[in-house]
Amino acid sequence: MMKPQKLRLKNFGPFIDETIDFSLLTEAPLFLISGKTGAGKTTIFDGMTYALFGETSGRLRSGKEMRSLFATPAEETSVTFSFEHQKLTYEVTRKPEQVLAKLKGDGNRKQSAKVSLTIFNESGKEVRQLTKRGEVDELIKELLHLDAKQFSQIVLLPQGEFRNFLISSSSEKEVVLRNLFGTQIFQQFNEILKEKAKKQQKTLDYLEQELLLLQKRFVSLEERDFSDLSFEEVMQCWTKEQQVLAEKIQLVQQQLKKEQVVQGKLEKEYYQIQSVQKQRAEKQTLLEKMGNLLEMQDEITEKKQWIRYYEFGQRLLDPVSHNKEYENERKLLLEDELKQKELLDELQEELTQWKEKVEERQNLQKAIERLNDDYQEKKTLLPRVKEYTEQGKSLRLIDEELAVATQQLKDFQQQQGVLNIRQQEITQLLATQEELAKQQLAFANLQQQKREWESAQQVTQKLDQQKTKSQKQLAQLSSEATEIQEKRKKHQVKIAQLKSQWAKQQIARLQLLLLPGEPCPVCGSVEHPLENTSHEVPEQQAVQQLEKELADAEAYAESLNQRHGQNEAYVAKLEQQLAKEEKELADSLIKVTTCEQVLSESLQDFPLAEDASNITVTSEQISDLFSKIEQKIIQEEQTLAKAKIEQVALQVKLEKNRQAVEEQQKIQTDLLAKHQHSIGQMETLKKQLATVEIDTLEEVVQQLAQQIEEQSKQLAQEKAVGDKLNQSIELTKAQLSQVTEQLAKLAVKQMKTEAKIQDLLAEQEYFNSADEGVSFAQQQVEYEEYKTIVATYQEDQLITKAKLAQLESVDLSVEVPEDTHLAEQIAQGKQVIEEQQTALYKIQEQQENNQAIVTEFAALYQTSQKQLDELAQLQQLSQTINGENVKKISLERYVLQVYLQEVLQVANTHLQRLTKNRYQFELADSVGSYRGKTGLEINVYDDEAGMTRSAHTLSGGESFIAALSLALALAEVIQAQSGGITVEALFIDEGFGSLDEEALEMAMEALETIESEGRMIGIISHVRELKERVLQQIRIDAKGSGQSTVRYHLG
Repeated sequence: MMKPQKLRLKNFGPFIDETIDFSLLTEAPLFLISGKTGAGKTTIFDGMTYALFGETSGRLRSGKEMRSLFATPAEETSVTFSFEHQKLTYEVTRKPEQVLAKLKGDGNRKQSAKVSLTIFNESGKEVRQLTKRGEVDELIKELLHLDAKQFSQIVLLPQGEFRNFLISSSSEKEVVLRNLFGTQIFQQFNEILKEKAKKQQKTLDYLEQELLLLQKRFVSLEERDFSDLSFEEVMQCWTKEQQVLAEKIQLVQQQLKKEQVVQGKLEKEYYQIQSVQKQRAEKQTLLEKMGNLLEMQDEITEKKQWIRYYEFGQRLLDPVSHNKEYENERKLLLEDELKQKELLDELQEELTQWKEKVEERQNLQKAIERLNDDYQEKKTLLPRVKEYTEQGKSLRLIDEELAVATQQLKDFQQQQGVLNIRQQEITQLLATQEELAKQQLAFANLQQQKREWESAQQVTQKLDQQKTKSQKQLAQLSSEATEIQEKRKKHQVKIAQLKSQWAKQQIARLQLLLLPGEPCPVCGSVEHPLENTSHEVPEQQAVQQLEKELADAEAYAESLNQRHGQNEAYVAKLEQQLAKEEKELADSLIKVTTCEQVLSESLQDFPLAEDASNITVTSEQISDLFSKIEQKIIQEEQTLAKAKIEQVALQVKLEKNRQAVEEQQKIQTDLLAKHQHSIGQMETLKKQLATVEIDTLEEVVQQLAQQIEEQSKQLAQEKAVGDKLNQSIELTKAQLSQVTEQLAKLAVKQMKTEAKIQDLLAEQEYFNSADEGVSFAQQQVEYEEYKTIVATYQEDQLITKAKLAQLESVDLSVEVPEDTHLAEQIAQGKQVIEEQQTALYKIQEQQENNQAIVTEFAALYQTSQKQLDELAQLQQLSQTINGENVKKISLERYVLQVYLQEVLQVANTHLQRLTKNRYQFELADSVGSYRGKTGLEINVYDDEAGMTRSAHTLSGGESFIAALSLALALAEVIQAQSGGITVEALFIDEGFGSLDEEALEMAMEALETIESEGRMIGIISHVRELKERVLQQIRIDAKGSGQSTVRYHLG
C-alpha cells in the first residue's frame, strides 16, 4: 500500500515554501482541502504528480511552467514528496529546468532538470539513493505500474464529471471510456479503413481513365472505334490485329534480305579497287618523306654532339658546387679559430688577477669563524630569556585569577542563602495539593452530569427536527403525487404526437424507395392510385432529431411512472416513521427534565460554584459557570505545577551552588601555591642572565646571524668566480681544438673534390676549365629543344622505313581500273534498301507500340479487378466496425461494453454497501432508436421498488453515491490492470456545490463509510457546509499577490 506522508512545494505555483503533512490526518483520514478559486487547491495534486512522474496532473503545464512567477533567480524551484510502502519510506525530489543566478559572479545560468529518489528503512536510515532520471522513472514505474495519466484517474476523481457520465448517452460515454481504456485504436482503425476505401475508389477511377486513354492510343489497321466494346472484347480485337501485323513484317523482311545480298557483292568489288588506289598514294607520300629525312641528317648529327657537351657539363655541377661550399666553410672556421684564441688569452689574464687576492679571502674566512663563535654563545642563552619572560606573564595571570576566584567564592556564598529562603516558601505552597485533587474529582462528576444533560437535549432537538422534516416531506410528497399525475397525462399526449409525426416521416421516406409492383410495407397493396405527393422528403438529420426527441420523451415518461410508484411507497414509509418519531420525542423530553434536576442539585453542593444558587439550568449559563470553575482549577493546577518544577530546579541549584563553593575554595588554594612557586623560579633565572641585556639579547643574536650570512655569501661568490674562470678556460681550449680538427678534415675533402674535377676534364677536349663546363650546362631550354628534335627525327625515320617495308609489294608502274560505274550502282541499291527498311521500321514500330499498349492495358485491367474486390471488402469491414448492423454497436463500443461491465461489477460492491443493498448498476441490453443511445446505457435496479429504472431518475444524493461508486470502481479497475501497488489516498475534486441539504447529508454518510475502511480521502471544495461538517481541514489562503499559504484546522 502507498501511504502519502509529506509534500513540500518550494516556489511551485502559488507556494513559496509550504509543506503538506498528510501524517497529521491519519487519526481522521477524511479531510477537506478548502480555499478560494485559484488559490492553489489542485496545485497540491499537481505537485504529487510532478514529483512522481515529472509532469502535472492535467498535462496542461510543464514542470518549468509551474515555477512561481514571484521566485527570484536566487530562489530554486523544487517539489519533494515522501510516501510509505512495505515499511520503507520513499522520498523523491524533482527540480524543473529553470533560470537561476550564477554561483560566482553576476548574471544568470540555465539549470537543467534534476531528480533524486532516496529510500529509508523503518528506522529512518538511508538504504539507497538514485540521482539519474532514467533510474528514478524506472523504479517509480516498477513500483506503481502507473503513468501520470493513470495516477490522476485513480487518485483524483472529478466527482461532477462522473455524475454527468451516469446520465450521458452511449456516444458521450464512449468518448470518456475511450480516453480511460485507450480504445482509440479501434476508432483510428475505422478511420484508416475509410481513408483506404477512398484511396481505393480514387485508384479505380484513375485506372479506368488510363484504360480509356490506352484505347485511343492503339493504332488500328482499319482505324476502328473501340468505345462501344467492353474491355475484354477490346483485348480480343487487338490480339487479332497484332497477328496480321506480324505476318506483314515477315513478308517485307524476306524482300529486304534479297536486296541486301546483291548490294553486298557490289560493295565488296568497289572496296577492293578503293584499297589498291589508297596503297599506291600512301607509298608515294612515304618515299617523298624519306628523302626529306636524309637531307636533315647532318643537322641532326651536330645537335647530338651539342647534347653530349651539355650532359658532360651537368656532371661537373655537383663537384664544383661542393668545392665552393667547402671553401666558404673553411673561411668561417678560420674566423672562429681566431676568436677562440683571443677569448682564451682574456680568461687566463682574469684568472691570474683572481689568484692574486687569495689573502683577502683567507681574512674574510677567519672573521666569519669569530662571528659564529659569538653567535653560538649568545644563542644558548635565548631559551632562558624566553623562560624568564613567560614566568613573568604567568605570575601576572595567576594574580588576576586569584582576585576573580576570591570574588566568585563570595558571590556563591550569598546566593546559597537566597535559595534556602525560596525553598521554604515552595514547601508551604505544595501542602495544598491534596485539597485540589478532591475538587478535581468532584468537578469530573459534574462534567459527566453536564454531558448527559447536553446529550439528552441534542437527542430531543434532533428528534424534533426530524419530526418537522418528516411532516414537510409528507406534505411535499402528496403535492408531488398530484403534480406527477398531471405531467403523465400531458406527456402521454406528447408521445402520441411524436409517434404520429415519426410514422409520417418514415412513410414519406420509404415511399420513395418502393419499386413498381412491390407491396407497400404499410397497407400491403402493390398499387397506390391515390398516392399522396404532398409529403416532403425528410432529411436524414431531421429524422435522427425526431428519433432522439421520441426516445427522450419515452425515457421521461418511464421516469415519471417510476417516480409515481416510488412516491406511493415513500408516503407509507414516512407515515410509519412519523409515528415512531413522536413516541421517541416524548421519552426524550422526560430524560431531559431528570438530567436538569440532578445537575442543579450537584452544583449547589460544589464549593467552587459560588454563583450556582443564582442561575437557572440553561445551556448558556451552565457553560459559562463550568468555564469559570474549570479556569479556577486550571489556574491552581498551573500554580502547583510551576511550584513543583521550581522545587526541583531549586534543589539542583542548591547542590550546584554547594559544589561551586567547594570548587572555588580549592581553586583559591591552588593559585596561592602557584604564585609562590613562580616567584622562586624567576629569581633563579635572573641570576643566570646577569652578564647579558635581557631585553636586547634576541636582537643581538639576529644581527650576528645576519652578518655571518652576508660575509659567507660574499666568500662563496669570490670562490665561484675562480671556479667559473677555470671552467671557461677549459671549455675554450676544447672548442679551439675542435675547430682545428674540423679545418684538417675540410682540407682533405677539398683535395678529393679538386681531383675529381680534374679527372672529369681529362675525359674530353672541348672544355678547358670546369667553369666553362658549368657555364655550358646552364642552357636548359636549348637542351630540351634539341633533345625533342633529335627524338622526333629518329621516330619519323623508323616509322617511315617500317611502312615502306609493308608496301614493298605495291607496284607503282601498274595501272588501276576506274570505280565510277560501281559507285552509281551501289548508291541506287542503297536507296532501295533504305526505302524498304523505313517501311519495315514503321510496321515494326506500330506493332511494338500496340503490343506495349496491349500489355499495359492487360496489367491495368487485372489491377482494376483486384482493386474492385479489395474495395468491396473494405466497405463491408468498415460498415461492420462502424456499427452499421442490426445491433447498432461498433467494434470499439463492443470492447468498451466489456470494460464497462467489469467496472459496473466492481461499482456494485460499493453501491450496495453505501445504499444498504438497495441499488445496483445494470448495463442496458436494449437497442436504442439510433446508434448514439445503444450499447453503453446504464440503468439502476431498485430493490425496494423491485424494478429497473434509468439513472436519470436518481435524486441528487443518490446520484452522488452512484457516481462515487462508479469513480471508485473505475480507479480500482485501472489500478488492477496496471498491476501496481494500492494507492491508499483519494482526492475528490469539487462536485458538492450543486447538492441540496439532504443530498449533501447522503454524500457525507457515504464518504464516512469509505473513510471507516482506512482509506485517506481528501475533498477539494470551497462549499461552506463542508467546512462545518469536515473537522480535519487543509486551508489554502490566497495573499492577493499570487502567493498562497497552507494552514491546518485539525478539529
